[in-house]
Amino acid sequence: MFPLPVRALATILVLLAACEEHPQPRPGPPMRLVSGASDTIVVNSHYPVTLSVRALDASGNVVTAAPVRFTWIGGDSVPVTTTGAVTCTRSGDLAVRAALGTLALRLIVQCRRVENVRLPGPLQFVLGDTALTRPIPLTFVAYDASAHPISPARATAGVGDSLVARLHGLLLSPQGRGITWAGVRVGESDGVTGVHVYQRVATLAALDTLLRVRDVQRLFAIPLRMARGDNRRQHLPPGDWMLVMLPETDTTMGRIHLRVEGARCQEHFLNAPRRWGCHVDSGATVVLYRPFRGSQPSTATGYLLVRWLFA
Repeated sequence: MFPLPVRALATILVLLAACEEHPQPRPGPPMRLVSGASDTIVVNSHYPVTLSVRALDASGNVVTAAPVRFTWIGGDSVPVTTTGAVTCTRSGDLAVRAALGTLALRLIVQCRRVENVRLPGPLQFVLGDTALTRPIPLTFVAYDASAHPISPARATAGVGDSLVARLHGLLLSPQGRGITWAGVRVGESDGVTGVHVYQRVATLAALDTLLRVRDVQRLFAIPLRMARGDNRRQHLPPGDWMLVMLPETDTTMGRIHLRVEGARCQEHFLNAPRRWGCHVDSGATVVLYRPFRGSQPSTATGYLLVRWLFA
């Protein structure tokens, strides 16, 4: 690296000095109070939450350290400090006045104390299938101490491994084959669900290659298309496996059926109707079949999902 010429160095020093002589203008006097996108604030916490109110000058710049003061003015009796800390001792609605000199803002605070959060799942994606790689909203239900659903509820979300899935707000998108978790926090309560991202493969024969990949990568999705009376069999290698038939909600008589021979399997695994957890000692056989019933559609389609169960 070559040293700067003396003249160039002098020019840089002059410019830096000019920047120091012309600092950013300070905000003007407060002209209005704002509380964000809405004047209704939802509190799901048991602990004190400070109401967010900012003072802005005429140009919209934030006036830092503005001494805004808060007062309870109506509604349910809930403690509010002069600095805006609200402690939701119970559920209810209250009105609060924020004031700074002659400026004032009326806020509605909705206390909705949350005790428990639940998410459906696990959430499943199939890479290679356009419909099954679409982002999924991370839905949840928050409950109070009496196990009644609470609304509204404000959540923050997170995901365990961003190489498997990513979140944009509450919208979950797959990134790569693997297993992770996604969760939300509402107040002090957390809810978590599994996220399984499978790779679409061509045929059942791919099950023979399961042990050739890393255990955390053993997630295959086999597309199925079967006529009435079809019967297919495929070897399942030793290990602990979860098998899922998609669509899981299919209850028609003409759906594709599954059974596993030579393994100890638990049906309704994770409380799902078309999901099995299986332990295979030395090898088992996956059997897929459709009963022959003339009144059913001639062809049925779906997926068999197979993943490794590990500690």
